[in-house]
Amino acid sequence: MKHFLIALLMVNVTFAVQGYLQSQPAAGAKNLPIKYPTMLDMTSPEFGAAVAKSDIALLPIGAIEEHGSHLPLGTDAVGAVAQVYYVQQYLRKAGVETVIGPPLNIGITNEANDRSRDGTYMYPGSLTIGEKTFVSLYVDVLRSMHDNGLRRVFVYSGHLGGRHLEAIVKTVEEANRSIDGMKVYAFIESERLEQMKLKPSVSVLPIEKGQNFEMLTRLLGVGKEQAFSTHGDGTETSLMLFFQPDAVRTGYERVPQSPSSKFFEAIFSGDPAKNPAGTGGFPYEKATALVGKKIVDYRTPIIGDAILKALSRN
Repeated sequence: MKHFLIALLMVNVTFAVQGYLQSQPAAGAKNLPIKYPTMLDMTSPEFGAAVAKSDIALLPIGAIEEHGSHLPLGTDAVGAVAQVYYVQQYLRKAGVETVIGPPLNIGITNEANDRSRDGTYMYPGSLTIGEKTFVSLYVDVLRSMHDNGLRRVFVYSGHLGGRHLEAIVKTVEEANRSIDGMKVYAFIESERLEQMKLKPSVSVLPIEKGQNFEMLTRLLGVGKEQAFSTHGDGTETSLMLFFQPDAVRTGYERVPQSPSSKFFEAIFSGDPAKNPAGTGGFPYEKATALVGKKIVDYRTPIIGDAILKALSRN
């Protein structure tokens, strides 16, 4: 316990003394209007009219989780909502209307078990819930969506933690078993499925090369080592600069890079002192909104086409 408290103090100090990571938004950023409307922004009649046209929903799932000193705790939540918004626009061009379901931004951020202080849960601001709670919560939400006329739901998570994704798979499987007349699908990056030894199925659809580390290397370069994670790094910074630039703190270009190996060593050992920054992946020097747009432009048709393919089978 003493060791953990000392490590946690070191993390707090690290976050506090990085003077170049101020609370102001990134230079040149402006406050933006709501860009990514979900059903939360609809009136009741508007929602009813939308469901009368389509029984298809896109359900973004986020997390409340540290993303270093320059990105907000809601980074995964913002990313999930924004990505499904672009998928919604892609599907609309293909003649398919959808409703973006309620973003529920609580996920699982620890890795060993429900009570462990590892993963990113050991860093300030990260929240977590138990696996059974997660599954029960989201199945209830899906059941309520069914009662409101939505019959086909595609789940997309902005958070890629192992236990979190496993809970999403269990949620989808349980919903398909227990909710009559509803079909639920989960999208998970093919790289993460392979890492976790999870196989695609009729309800678990791969985002083929969704992370695409080769592409990210071309866009962002190689830092201290070849990246094999994208947590709070140049990738997520670029995405946030595109999705919500006012949320990115100034000085992100000068954030010291934390390699993937250091990130994983810390989250699986439960020792934040091994990686006080809490991040891991690609360098920041080339992170821009344009890079973020290129990533979104790459991922959107992959997800959209997979949805169209799933719909064609039903």
